Amino acid sequence: MATDDNSGPEQAANQQVFLRGSRPSFLEILGSHPRTLGRGAGEKRAEQPEAESASAEVNPLTKSAIRLERFAKWLMAATLVSIFCTGWIAWSIHELRNLALRQTQSVGDNLEISRYAILAANRRAEAIEKANDLTVETSRSQLRAYVGVLGISTQNAFEKNMASSLNYKNVGQTPALGLRTVTDAVIISPSGPDVKPPRAYPTSYGGGNEPTIPLGGDSAASDPINRTFKETELEEFRAGTKLYVVWGAIYYSDVFGRNHYTRFCRYFKNGELSHWTLCQMGNDSN
Repeated sequence: MATDDNSGPEQAANQQVFLRGSRPSFLEILGSHPRTLGRGAGEKRAEQPEAESASAEVNPLTKSAIRLERFAKWLMAATLVSIFCTGWIAWSIHELRNLALRQTQSVGDNLEISRYAILAANRRAEAIEKANDLTVETSRSQLRAYVGVLGISTQNAFEKNMASSLNYKNVGQTPALGLRTVTDAVIISPSGPDVKPPRAYPTSYGGGNEPTIPLGGDSAASDPINRTFKETELEEFRAGTKLYVVWGAIYYSDVFGRNHYTRFCRYFKNGELSHWTLCQMGNDSN
């Protein structure tokens, strides 16, 4: 019995087995045909490059999307870090501002304390200076020359050339320098209860530069008061109707360079030349 070359195990394998009682579809029949099978495989092979090309076209987009996603994540992380850094900087600036305010307040307090310290030091210095000035002034007051009037003595009483002497003394501890005396005497009628010199001498010497002798401490001296009177004046003085007034001034300077004066005024009444009385005015000194 002759056999076909196409028959064999391959053909039997390629043939589909249909179950009894079932009807194969047209597509199944076509798919079971060898030509049809070959064409289907070719179509599948033809479709595979299209899928590969499509996947090749999709891959760049996917990579870009992945890159964008990674960049977005990185940007988000960088944003978070930037926010953290910004917050840290803001906190640091706030702390620095508070520190600057505290330092400014501390500097202000230190300046205020320094100002009060300077004021206190100035007050202490002024107090010390005043105390020193007071000490120096006290020393000067204790050591300086003091020239005062001891009294007035009269010679040739009730005569025309009746003369008197001014007696004075330096009761200070240092010499009286440049000592000068100016004196005057007059017989006048009383003008009231208050007796004052006919004219007052100034508080500073205005005369020429006459040679003088220093008067040492605790030393006394006297100067004459010469004046010629009329007989009628002397009779009125002896009768008590007029007063005999002697006045003048003593000018000198101390060893500390300060000028001083002593003005005096004395009067006699009722012809009593042994008892002199202070005038109500004209007795002062510095």
